[in-house]
Amino acid sequence: MNEDPITSNEAIKRADYAREKGEVVLREHEYDGIQEFDQKLPNWWLFTLWAAIAVFLTYYLVYYTLDLLPSSKESMDQRVTEIEELKQAELQKLLESMNDDTLVNTFSTNPDFVAKGKDTYIQNCAACHAADLGANGGMTGRPLNDGEWAYGSEPMNIFKMILHGTPADSKGYKQGMRMAPMGGAQLSPEQVAQVTAFLIDSNPNDFKSYKK
Repeated sequence: MNEDPITSNEAIKRADYAREKGEVVLREHEYDGIQEFDQKLPNWWLFTLWAAIAVFLTYYLVYYTLDLLPSSKESMDQRVTEIEELKQAELQKLLESMNDDTLVNTFSTNPDFVAKGKDTYIQNCAACHAADLGANGGMTGRPLNDGEWAYGSEPMNIFKMILHGTPADSKGYKQGMRMAPMGGAQLSPEQVAQVTAFLIDSNPNDFKSYKK
């Protein structure tokens, strides 16, 4: 029986029969019985390779050499600035629509709003003022259920105090630390309003004059 020239090891080693497209070509050299393919890569693969190289060179030139694109630090700074501007816009919008009446008769009467305020209070305020608002008898902070509002008893006073912290000239409760601003990095204006609504809901007698 004649040996098929295509499957003959001798023919494969010579690789002199595989010259047309689609045929397998092996290199003539052999190491430990292993030969290498000698095939042309597909055009789509070559196109992808050269396109990737071109994109990289262009990006390197534009970004690292000509400085035509902002650096990662500049992009991050810009993003932080945009976020801060959005926060300020949100605060301004909230302040324009909010007053003592809306805090007492709208926000503090909304169960979902108050519940969110309670959750935020527990996570961010209870460490100093206690979960029951009693501040452990005033040992860790100012009680928030004793009817005394040192920086103004109006609902908006409480909102602004939580947002901005205690006044700059405040010496702190019992000569302790001043309350830091909770608005901004820690809480959004909406969250501050929710906490305020929770405090109003928890102290109904202190704000009954605002009730409609």
